[in-house]
Amino acid sequence: MAVQESKFNLTDLHDTIAVVTGAGNHGIGWGLCQHAASLGMHVVILDLHDSLVDQAQRELAELFPDIQCLGLKCDVTDPDSLAKCLTTLQQQIPDKRIGAVFANAGVIFNHTILKSTAEEWLTTLNVNVVGVINTIKTFVPVLQQQQTPAVFSATASIGGLVRGDAGAASYQASKHAVVALTEALSFELALKSPYIHVHVLCPCIVQSGLGRTSKVNQRVKSGEIEAANVEPTRLSSNDLAMATERHAEQVFDHIADGNFYMITDNVRPYVDHDFPFDGLAVVRERFENILQLKLDNSDAQKPGASGIASAILKGPMFDELERRSLAKQKKQ
Repeated sequence: MAVQESKFNLTDLHDTIAVVTGAGNHGIGWGLCQHAASLGMHVVILDLHDSLVDQAQRELAELFPDIQCLGLKCDVTDPDSLAKCLTTLQQQIPDKRIGAVFANAGVIFNHTILKSTAEEWLTTLNVNVVGVINTIKTFVPVLQQQQTPAVFSATASIGGLVRGDAGAASYQASKHAVVALTEALSFELALKSPYIHVHVLCPCIVQSGLGRTSKVNQRVKSGEIEAANVEPTRLSSNDLAMATERHAEQVFDHIADGNFYMITDNVRPYVDHDFPFDGLAVVRERFENILQLKLDNSDAQKPGASGIASAILKGPMFDELERRSLAKQKKQ
């Protein structure tokens, strides 16, 4: 087996730098920052607004006073912005190598194709796809120059591996692209830079405020909100969603195991219940459709346990959420 796909000794990351984009809003990126710091990594937090990265930097420094922490404003759709961040981190933390880069920044607009706007599509593709490409082109050459064990992870979604679902067309399309381009990166580096372990992160149901932050950023861009007034978004979740810190534990366990496709499902020990999203089952449905050259649209015919017609929001987790909702209604 190629070195790139082998197990990774996480102790090799100690005293190196973790760079995480989209890490200022207490979501998946913030969880990755916390877990990286717990491993003794120095952390560079990148996000779109100074107010977010400044607060995140303060919080992480308080939690982990023994590591170096740097928060930098960064627009991943702008290569110059990323290049400036790289220069700054090399100046601020000059004696440490980069051990891991997480291209995690993303947006989501939950609209059908016919009800979505061109601006939403452009923003989604620019941030979710071009942002990952820009992050690759900025940081992978540095990892190659170092010639030491390192990690590059791009955040896609379980939505990037399953059938397209009407309510999140632009998001899923972008995440399918992230899966493909990360596969291409792995192939590109397999021979020339096998010490760079490449992974695509496909989260299932994790606590997140991504929908709200995406709308806030739109309002900042339009001038409705001052960037200086942007604050971390409250996380939304259902009762069975994975906490961001526990999710990060699962991510690093996947890295240690050498798994390219890091499907982070809602399973023990990362959650305290037995109602998984069962991401692999939904992925399997798509590939069975492909093998049959058919698209099974039966899920679109009627609302499922989630309350909407969906090829994705179904399975043990949503069956249990529906059961709890009905039980709560009976008590009222």
